[in-house]
Amino acid sequence: MLVDPKDQEEFMEVLTEARDEWMQAQNYFENVSEPDLVDYAIYRLEAARRRYMYLMKQARISGIRNEQIFKEEIIN
Repeated sequence: MLVDPKDQEEFMEVLTEARDEWMQAQNYFENVSEPDLVDYAIYRLEAARRRYMYLMKQARISGIRNEQIFKEEIIN
């Protein structure tokens, strides 16, 4: 469990960055038009999604509640 507020704040920053990376990968996938880059776009999207899901799982294990995550997402 992340007891130290500084550790929790740092974790929330990493989680926010992972979410942003996933959204950027989604946007890239939706806008790629070069056939040679479609596979890369799919790989990037799936990798970003899995990283974000892993961090969300770690948040639950650490006792970070959804309200804290959503509050952080609204601020950013």
